[in-house]
Amino acid sequence: MIVNLSTTKKILREFDIKPKKRLGQHFLIDGNVLRKIIDVAKISNDDNVLEIGGGIGTLTEVLLRKANKVICVEYDAKLVSVLKELFKELNNVVIIQADALKYDFNPLIKKHSINKMVSNLPYNIALTLIFNMLNKYPEIKRYIVLVQAEIGERLTAKPKDKNYTAISVKMSLISEIKSYFKVSKNVFLPSPEVDSKVIEIHRKKFCYEDLDKDKLFKFIDISFRHRRKKLINSILRYKDWELSRAQTEKIIGEVIGNESVRAEELNSEDFIKLYRNVQK
Repeated sequence: MIVNLSTTKKILREFDIKPKKRLGQHFLIDGNVLRKIIDVAKISNDDNVLEIGGGIGTLTEVLLRKANKVICVEYDAKLVSVLKELFKELNNVVIIQADALKYDFNPLIKKHSINKMVSNLPYNIALTLIFNMLNKYPEIKRYIVLVQAEIGERLTAKPKDKNYTAISVKMSLISEIKSYFKVSKNVFLPSPEVDSKVIEIHRKKFCYEDLDKDKLFKFIDISFRHRRKKLINSILRYKDWELSRAQTEKIIGEVIGNESVRAEELNSEDFIKLYRNVQK
């Protein structure tokens, strides 16, 4: 098993791997945590699993024992060489060197019938990647990911929470998220600066078919641009905003009942109502 301190150090030494902080490379060394992630993922031999950020194969190794196939995408070319060497005798693994933020997963998803993603995500790309995957690839319905604790809290935050942002609203419109357990920073090599969290994300259909989702999401982003200020002030600072202050105040007052409301006080339904009235 790779998931222990001595084996991890041995692999890093033999392949001359020096973890890169800028790539968010922190390798899990606790077998109990790994088992709990696999339990949450409920992998069966019917699953074709996408793993992003394979690292030195800590999670890959266990996924390969459970899944029909594992498609592992790793950015670091040196780590790709490690993965190919470690799993060269297995025929149910596909290893690809690519930047997951720029990669078109459609051909890969279709070719291998990928239905689930299980990943210990690099800290530096986690938030953007999760949102992109949910938006672009409807075939993948379920995601089990280990992310920085703060990211997990932002994804699941509710109105008035300190971690509630535009991404919290947008994620609530395209997914259902369950938070499982925190993971201490001490079970990684090297140790990151913060703890992590395991979350499960179920993709759901965007159910407001009369609305342009991209434009709605842009409106939500604009609303949170100055999240501590009044909503109207954030909106009016947007250079392409076409309504006057009086028109904007009227809409906010009629829809929300409070012209001085802040974005962080509104839930997803509030934003839907506001956007619909703006479009009118």
